[in-house]
Amino acid sequence: MPAVITNEMVFAALPPRPPESHKGAYGRVLAVCGCPAYRGAAALSVLGALRAGAGVVTLAAGESVIQSIAARVLEATFLPLPDESALASMAETATVCLAGCGREADETTAREMKLLLERTRGTVVLDAGGLCSLAAEKQAMRPAAGRIIVTPHPGEMARLAHTSVQQVLAAPAETALAMAKQLDAVVVLKGHRTLTATPAGRLYENRTGNAGLARGGSGDVLAGMIAGLAAQGLAPAQAAVCGVYLHGLAADRCAARLSQQGMLPEDILADLCALYLENGR
Repeated sequence: MPAVITNEMVFAALPPRPPESHKGAYGRVLAVCGCPAYRGAAALSVLGALRAGAGVVTLAAGESVIQSIAARVLEATFLPLPDESALASMAETATVCLAGCGREADETTAREMKLLLERTRGTVVLDAGGLCSLAAEKQAMRPAAGRIIVTPHPGEMARLAHTSVQQVLAAPAETALAMAKQLDAVVVLKGHRTLTATPAGRLYENRTGNAGLARGGSGDVLAGMIAGLAAQGLAPAQAAVCGVYLHGLAADRCAARLSQQGMLPEDILADLCALYLENGR
């Protein structure tokens, strides 16, 4: 049986913010996210990391993506792509690499994902196109084994596991645990009751969240939040467990405020801040 994630479990894991601390104490997130068709995913993932508490977030993306969101996300810094030398250098110094939100699963994405996995010394959060681009060559994840968090929805999990969505939905716990062991990674299998599986065989069930999250962009916010939590020093499993719980709980507050019908993924970030306040953060 999976362990149910609790409020006490999550807030006990969050690090304090001493008054003498500085931005470097809360980690540096390198987000390789967004493409011309999915520019919003880059903005949402960066905002998720910032609101989760990361100290510095840098978006690495094409110029058109950067230009479209630079004036909107004032707290982010930017690295224009393609510049693989600069990307490799920044990956080496990042606390966390967040990769794949709003990216196509193509050869360019696969090449950049491999570069990040080879060069980063920190946690790697793989989502969406970044994850799917490696579905046929999962061995590319080996250089970062033990430091990876993958965040598939059932369709992406089916692609990763070379099976059908129906089979994933029929046995979500077994699928997540098997993939966590195979990849030596923490697996966040998103759904009505999101499951987090670890390579050691631990399984956690999240019971927060609602159907208001059934919109494009919700997963980008979640991936950003997980990356932002990992940047502050949480181990991959802790970051994943805390991220899915806080994401869902903020969504529950947001639905009470705006309705499930009308709420948007970005809206939940205000409720995340309210949760932090209520719990003394």
